[in-house]
Parts: sequence; C-alpha cells; structure tokens
Amino acid sequence: MQRSRIGPFALEETLDGLAEGNVLRGIHVERKVSMAIKLLPTSLVNRPMGGNTFPEDVQLLKQLVHPNIARYYGGAVDQGQPYLALELVEGESLWKRLDRRDCLPWEMIAGIIDAVCEALQHAHQAGLVHGRITPKRILLPEEGGAKLIGFDCAWADRDEVLGLRCPMEVAHYLAPEVFRGKQSGSLPTCDLFSLGVILYEGLSGEFPWPAETPSQLVEARRASPAARVSSKVLDCPVWLDVLVSKLLAVKREDRLSSAEETHRAIVDAKQKVASGMGAAQHAWAGKQGTLTVDTDRSELRQIHRQRTSRKDTSPFYERVWFLASCLVLVLGVGVWTLLPPGEDDLFAKAKPLMESESALDWQRAEERYLRSFRERFPETKYAEALEEFDDRFAMHRAEKRVVNNQRLGRPPKSESERQYGEARRYEQIGDRMTAWQKYEALVQLFLKSPEAEDQAFVHLAERQIRQIQANREEGENQSTFVQKQLDRAQGLADEGKLIEARKVLDSLLSLYSENQELRPLVERARAQLQKLDGS
Repeated sequence: MQRSRIGPFALEETLDGLAEGNVLRGIHVERKVSMAIKLLPTSLVNRPMGGNTFPEDVQLLKQLVHPNIARYYGGAVDQGQPYLALELVEGESLWKRLDRRDCLPWEMIAGIIDAVCEALQHAHQAGLVHGRITPKRILLPEEGGAKLIGFDCAWADRDEVLGLRCPMEVAHYLAPEVFRGKQSGSLPTCDLFSLGVILYEGLSGEFPWPAETPSQLVEARRASPAARVSSKVLDCPVWLDVLVSKLLAVKREDRLSSAEETHRAIVDAKQKVASGMGAAQHAWAGKQGTLTVDTDRSELRQIHRQRTSRKDTSPFYERVWFLASCLVLVLGVGVWTLLPPGEDDLFAKAKPLMESESALDWQRAEERYLRSFRERFPETKYAEALEEFDDRFAMHRAEKRVVNNQRLGRPPKSESERQYGEARRYEQIGDRMTAWQKYEALVQLFLKSPEAEDQAFVHLAERQIRQIQANREEGENQSTFVQKQLDRAQGLADEGKLIEARKVLDSLLSLYSENQELRPLVERARAQLQKLDGS
C-alpha cells in the first residue's frame, strides 16, 4: 500500500517518465511547496551511500547547486523509510522525447549533452561522480535546457547494477569499468562514456553496440569499436562523429579526460560546422585541437574535384596529389609512433614509479601504466613483481585509512582494521610487547581470509612484528613497560606537568584496565590519577 505522507510531505501521484517508479510528487504541508520525493531502499539506513551516515549523504547531495542539476533540498528517515526531497522539474525526460521521436536533430541533442557536461563539470569538481546517467535521468524542462537527476542512484543500486546481473535498460549506458565493478568505475570518465552512448542514441536512434543481454553486450564491446555514427546519420557533422567516437572509447585512457574538455569539444564542433571547415581543410591547415581527426575521405574527394576541375599549372610540390601523399605519409608515421608499447617497454616505464618510496608515484604507476598493462597482458611474466607492488600499495592504503579514522574519531570498517588499530595504539605508547601479541593474533585470525583488505592488514602486522623483533630490548615485557610509565607519570607530576602526567595515566587505564595480570599496577595508576585530581 502506497504511503500518503512521509515527513512533512503529503504524497501524490508517481511522476511519469522517470527512471524509477519510486519518485512521487509531494507537497510540503506547511510551506505549500511542491517537490519531487524519492523513496530510497530501506537498506540505506544502515548502509550509507557516500558518507559515513545517511545525514552525511544528504549533505553531500545538497552541495550540488547548479542550473543544470535538479536541486537536492534534503532528506530524512521516516519510520524506517529513507527519502530525498528534490526540485520538481515540470517537463519530460530525454527518454520520453526519444521514445516519441526516435532520434533528434544533431543541434538539439548536442545542446542537451552540452548542458549535461556543464552539470557534470560542477559535480566532478565537488567530488561526486554520477555513474548511472541514462536518458531517463536527463530532464527537459518546459522552459528549455536540461537538468540532470539521479546522483544517488549509483549508491542505492551498487549491488544490483553490476556485470551480468545488470538490467539492459541501464547496462547499455554503463562504461566498461563500471560494468565490471572496477575501482576506476568511480572516476569522472565513466560519466563521459555514458554521454557518448546517449549522444549516439540521440543521433541515430540506435545503441552503439546492439545487444539483448549483458553477455552479448560484453562480447560486442570486446569484438570491435562501435560503428561510426556518421555511417548511420548522413547529416552528422564529421566533428560530432569524432566527438562521439572519443567518448565511446572502451579503454578509459582513450576517452576525453573531463566534462570540461567535452564541453569545449562540443563548442568547437559547432564553430567548425558554422564556419564550414571540413576535416581535410583542417588537417592541411595544420591545426590541432580536441577534435583533431583523420582526413575524411569524402571531403578529400570533394576538394580534389574542386581543384582538378581546371587545369593545374602549379609546381608538383604544390599539387593536391603530392600534398595528400605527404599527409598520408605523416599520418602513417604518426600512427606508427602512437602504437601502444609492448609488454617489456610498458613495464619498464612503470618500474621506476613502482620502486619509488612515494605513494604519489605508486598512484601514477597504477593510473598511467598498470591498469592497461593488466588488461593487455593478463598472463604476464612480471606477475610476481606486480603482486608484490599491489601488496605494498594495498598496505599503504590500509594504513592510511587507519591513521585517518583514528585522527578523526571514525569507527573502523572491518574487524581486521579494528585489531590492527588497537595493536598500533599499544605500539605508539611504547608497549611493543603487547603490540607484538596483538599483531600475532591478527595474523593468525586473518591469514587465510579471502578478503584483500584483510590480507593488507595481515601484511602490515607481519611488517610491524619484524620491526619489533629487530629492535627488541633484553628483558622487555608488559610489566616493566607499565612500571616505567608509572615512574614517568610520577616524574612529570613532581615537575608540575600535571596535564602530561594525567595523559600518561589515562592511557594506562584505558589500555590495561581489563588485564588481570597487571591489576596491581593498574590500581597504582588509578591511585596516582586520583591523587592528581585531588591536588
């Protein structure tokens, strides 16, 4: 039974033409303002979307204030049902318009995509990637323009929309890295791929890779690039054809790099069409830009006919055939130099960054070389070196997360993280023996865990154990350490440094109050603290 009210909103009919059937028209009872109310899965109450809690998620979405984004006004949980309140956009979705008209003039669909690019540029700068752009999530207001909705979708459906489980109404628009659930699927370039699919569909009325099932879609993308949209749409400008091709690159590194660059490319394409400049003329002029393309054969023939319609008395080195031959030669050399490096060459480029002590270099190695390396050479002879690097990088990320969570007071996200953080606290105060015991317990408990995160903390614990063993002092144990700390606290108190003394005693009570073997020393610490509090 559909609810008639949620929070301060009276709920009315379901909004037609949207991607989800869970968006209703709502009226704020006190303010008498109409809004779109989106009912979210109840599982999000205990499983936040992007932040640590649902209220933090709402705050992230409220940052998206842009003319081309439907405004998020807020959200809450009412009787276990989470919901969002959004700007109500009167109009229709791009999906509904395409369903009615099949395809659109290139000027219209390019203008819509350009508006979405401006929205994405704002969202990406705020650190939010959409990840689920479809024509149903692009609204076309009655007054013109376009508004993007659905920034919460990737969080809400992250377990359902993945790989072969993905419904086809979404799968067609997902970038390959999102489809396969890769970490790079949270990067801005995945949104640009979705725009390429929508632009292709809006121009031609077809999908770039026709498929009936997710498995067919995967095979089609692996088999070959999408057919050029100019082969299906006769009046498609060559520049727009190139833009679509660049957005639909299956490899992420081959796409346009940002929404801002895509926006500039669309503006550039419109200017070129308005000026009547063809691809061959652009190439002969030696101009470069985002939409630099191979010479278009049809335009070459047209220019050739224009130039050969009268007798050519110019020197041979100024004639079209000679210039065209030179151009083909230059392009051939350029293509040869741009061929992807082989296995040894690519690994050689990544190796210095992998061997660096800087985590920034590790990130560069991963983004520039190793992601494409793994895809191209899955059975590489460098597998052992890559595994060692992956372990080291994973350890760095895991340790960084522990440090940040402890600094900000955030709870650990896994049991292995909790145990590592606890052992680390003992080591930080100088009790290396207890830390050693905690690290050993972590290793024994998670050594055979299949989770990559657990293995990262196992490797960290093993590293810390080796360091403690190498620096261990003769006769070092828990009792001697606690005794030294009690003496240190007393010395600080005698010097009048009462705050420092309290910190030492508070740490001892926090860490050892449950240790029965150290109970006499713990009681001494408690007595010293009471004495300080009474002074």
